[in-house]
Parts: sequence; structure tokens; C-alpha cells
Amino acid sequence: MADVRLTITRTFDAKPEEVFEAWIDPKMVAQWYGPEGFTNEIHEFDAREGGVYHLTMKGPNGETHPLRGVFKTIQRPTKLVLTWQWQNGEAWGTETIVTVEFKAMGNKTEMTMMHSGFADEKQKEMHDQGWSSSFGKLDKVVG
Repeated sequence: MADVRLTITRTFDAKPEEVFEAWIDPKMVAQWYGPEGFTNEIHEFDAREGGVYHLTMKGPNGETHPLRGVFKTIQRPTKLVLTWQWQNGEAWGTETIVTVEFKAMGNKTEMTMMHSGFADEKQKEMHDQGWSSSFGKLDKVVG
């Protein structure tokens, strides 16, 4: 498997604690995960190291995108590492890794998200579009 990586850095008008919380509070996650027009059904969300999350993103056309993972590192409010795995039909796809770092910039937060383990540039591009749209929604949740 190739290790194609996507890195996105965004600045939010909120403190690191607030942006970090939006990643580990299932009620907040449900508001911003997925591109514009998507909603989320949270099935399980145990935000602790070793804890599991499982949700389904629902697209505007009714399509569903089940997703699961494990929280690997939770260093409040500076770093979060989790696995990311899409369901493909009855099977689960390749596990990738999401690493998020939160840096205080006065009363703002610089967030750098790196999603690694993609098989190719096409997967990276699809996730770039999804994450970029999601972070627009995240900005509204924490702003």
C-alpha cells in the first residue's frame, strides 16, 4: 500500500480547547463531519484512548457512508490521533490514520490535520474535498 498523505491547515476563531472538543464530543461531531449537505448518525463514540467510534454519514441524495475507527492518542487540547475506516459493502476498507494538532494563536487556533495511508492520489483528492467542506462546517460550529 502506498502512503499518500493529505495535510490541511485551517485557522479557527476559537480557542484550542473549543476546537479540540468539537472533535471528541459526538453531538458536535454530528454537526460538522462530512461535506456540506451531509448529516451524521452516531452509533458509538467512546472518546478515550483505545475507544471506538462508529458513525454513518448520510448524503443529500440518501446515500450512506458508514465509518469507524479507534482513538489512538488524546492529548487535550493539542493532539488527536485516530484510525479511519470506511465500510465498502459488507466489508471494511483499508484503515488510514488521521492526526490532528491544535496550536494556540492568541484567541484563535491553528489546526493541522494530516490524513495518511491513502492508496493513491484519487483517494487523497476525494478526502481533500470532503475534509475541506467539513472544516467549513466546523468553522460555523466553533465560531
